Amino acid sequence: MSTDPTQPRTGWIAPAMAVSGFLLPFALLAGAWELLVRLGLPPATVPAPSEIACRLWRLAFVDGVLGRHLTGSLYRLGIGYALACGAGLLVGTALATHRILREMFSPILSLLVSVPTIAWVPVLLLLMGLGDRTVIAAVFLGAVFAIAYHTLRGLEMIDPHHIRAARIMGASGPRLFVSVLLPGSLVSILTGARLGIGYAWRALVGGEMLSAMIRWGIGKMIYQARFWNDVTVMLAGLVVIGACGLLLDRLLVRWVERTTVERWGVVMRR
Repeated sequence: MSTDPTQPRTGWIAPAMAVSGFLLPFALLAGAWELLVRLGLPPATVPAPSEIACRLWRLAFVDGVLGRHLTGSLYRLGIGYALACGAGLLVGTALATHRILREMFSPILSLLVSVPTIAWVPVLLLLMGLGDRTVIAAVFLGAVFAIAYHTLRGLEMIDPHHIRAARIMGASGPRLFVSVLLPGSLVSILTGARLGIGYAWRALVGGEMLSAMIRWGIGKMIYQARFWNDVTVMLAGLVVIGACGLLLDRLLVRWVERTTVERWGVVMRR
């Protein structure tokens, strides 16, 4: 297949520009931080980004512990968040489709959404002990209320005329949910999923810091570094947490968004 040599090869330019635009703010922030440290403006305990990057490399490829910490955290996050997505969708749908349940439990759901995720951890430690179950339960509670709340609000915003028209055409039960309710509320559900994964990360790290029986986890790594006053490892852990949260949002939630609501034309492609 021949190509016209007079036409510029721009196939790689758009992705390169997108990646460059995404990384530029982080590069500027790191450069300013590095400069301030070299000038001696922050306290002496504040490491430079270059020191954090070197420590991350050592933790990952020399000591080999970063992978084990990250695997432990992602294992707990995956179980807790998957359970939260399933339960949140069920609860939100049940409240939206049953008026009595909505009137009884919608105020409680609104109340629980406002509770900080880290506040659940001490209660769970007393009820469930110091192991993985406590951390997974904290992740679940951190995400489930946001997902249920936004599922409820998304279903409430669907035009009732669309639901009545679908029922006239014979749709009911699961078919009505898949054909009308889910597409109409998916934008709000994805907002809840995006918020939920952020809340889940916070609960995960807090749970791993306080759970004494946990050996591996990013939160545990940060907490253990506190005993040695190793600020570099603490900040390296924060970088890993932020990067993983960003990747999960971009790779998981954005992928679902692109393959559903953007393809259906519900929202514009970004």
